[in-house]
This record gives sequence, structure tokens and C-alpha cells, in this order.
Amino acid sequence: MSLLFAMRGALPASPRCCLLAVLAGLLGGCALPGPVSPAGEPNRSAVRATPVPDGQALVPFSAGVLAPEGAAGWGKTALHPTKPPTVYRIVSEGGKPVLEAVSEASVSGLAHPVDLQPGPDTAIEWTWRIDGTLPGADVSDRHADDSPARLVLAFDGDLSSLSQKEQLFRERVKLFTGQELPYATLMYVWDNARAVGTVAGHPHSERIRKIVVESGEQGVRSWRQYRRQIEADYRMAYGKAPGRLVAVGVMTDSDNTRQKARCLYGDIRLMTAPR
Repeated sequence: MSLLFAMRGALPASPRCCLLAVLAGLLGGCALPGPVSPAGEPNRSAVRATPVPDGQALVPFSAGVLAPEGAAGWGKTALHPTKPPTVYRIVSEGGKPVLEAVSEASVSGLAHPVDLQPGPDTAIEWTWRIDGTLPGADVSDRHADDSPARLVLAFDGDLSSLSQKEQLFRERVKLFTGQELPYATLMYVWDNARAVGTVAGHPHSERIRKIVVESGEQGVRSWRQYRRQIEADYRMAYGKAPGRLVAVGVMTDSDNTRQKARCLYGDIRLMTAPR
């Protein structure tokens, strides 16, 4: 996707609703996929964790609605004024509601606000299934930065500590989009060639890191399950502990490579493992 995108009107304005404006300007420990049942629902019997308090929960796609009336939920993000948006909708898969994302040379995402300080035991779990990879896509090349599946985390932090280069970049994005970038962003992505566990950067910002959790054709057209320790991944990417988590997002995009991509997203859960 091209350099200057912006989240437009996805969520109410607030000091923490810079949220996923990062998907705008910019457009990543190894996790092993877990087993899934024939119906496509992950087997969670081995996961010893409990959900975070209700106030921090994400609306599950299995609820069959993205944004319940009167409650915060998944808001659509139109990221480029001249490019068509990816289509997101709830569909039935194996008798269960899931999120379907279909990109046809398009780009946009969904974002869900949260307010949570990740600790050593805080994890995020999710599942997805893609129909295929995108030949020629490269998450480190701004001219080919497409991916059939992304999970995006946006973090708060001390903006005054950013370098002059980062401050200028933020100003350019805000001028173009009217949106503030988050202090830092961590993406989990499906790449074409890089090894699982690779941390990929962005050519114009040190505040965006992408962790490759799937690579190549292996696993295509099958449900893949992940459980990631947020603090550990942030430390791996940035070398220090994270600030508050302010948003979680998903994105399927193919605007640069001009192809078609389809991904099904299962429920995303913020979890705290028992000590």
C-alpha cells in the first residue's frame, strides 16, 4: 500500500483514538498453529488462560455483529481516498459466524478500541484462514506491501521521546489525513518468503514493526491458530516494555499488487494466563 493512508471515521475521537491511523501511513517469537476441529473451530483445550475483564474484551465475530448497538465494537477504516475499500462482513463458516475479508486491489481495515496495559502474562489469541498468498507481495517493500492477513496492535507512549525524523513523519501523516498516528504499532502478518519469527521494519518509520507468523503456501486454505505474548513480542520488536494497548485491528489488502485476497478471521481474544 502507498505511503500516506489514514483511518477515516472508524471510531470516536479521543486522546487514545489515534488507534489504527497507522494503517494509514504505512502501510509484525514464533507462534505455532494449533489444531482445529472439522468445523473449523480451534481446539482450545490446551490453552490455560482466562479472558481479560469484560471492559477490555473485544466483540467476538462469532456474536454475528461487528458493533453492537450502544457498545464499542469493530469500526471500518477507509485508508485511501482514491482506492476501493476491502469488504468486511460476517458470514457463516461450518455453522459459525466468522469475519470475511475480500480485497480486490483494495485496502481498508477494521479497528476495535481497547485500553489495557499489557503485562508478562497478557496474550492475544486469534485464528484466520486465507484462500491464497499474493505473488510478489513483500511486507518490507512499500511498493508491494500487501498481505492476505494482518492483525494489528496500536500502543500509546511518550510522543516527546520520538526522534525529529519520527516527529516530522507524524506531522506529514496528520497533515495528509487529519489523524494522529499511535506511538508504536505491532503487526502480525502472513508473508510470502520470510521465515516465521522474522521482525520486519518499515522504510519510513521506526515505530512500525511486523512479525511474520506465517510464510509461503504452507497452511493456505486451512484454519491457523495463534497465541502471542504481547509484552514479549513488543520487547522483541522494540527492545523495551510496551505502553498501553489502545486498539486492535485486522486488515486484508492487495492494492499494491492489484490482486484478489480473501481471509476468514475467527474470534480475537485478549487473555491473561494464570500465575
